[in-house]
Amino acid sequence: MAPWGRILWSIFLKVEDVIVAQILRSPTFHRGVRRVHRTVEDIRYGRDPSDPLRQGEATADPKRTGNFIKHFIDELRNQARGKPTNSPPGAPPAKK
Repeated sequence: MAPWGRILWSIFLKVEDVIVAQILRSPTFHRGVRRVHRTVEDIRYGRDPSDPLRQGEATADPKRTGNFIKHFIDELRNQARGKPTNSPPGAPPAKK
């Protein structure tokens, strides 16, 4: 390899090391990894009943089991048909 190639390669490796070190120092990165790990463990082994409630779980409606994507797609279909689920106040009624 040409000498300039080695120099560029060593610069690239040093920049990569700096970026990785910066990511590993970031609390946001560790929070994200913790959240992914907790989700995977919950799926694999189930939720530990002795764990405290997570944010929003005490007020969440347990009967509501739908997911956002399903509702979003349903709403897009209804709007494409011209029958939105909730018309804004003052809007003309949907055509039938």
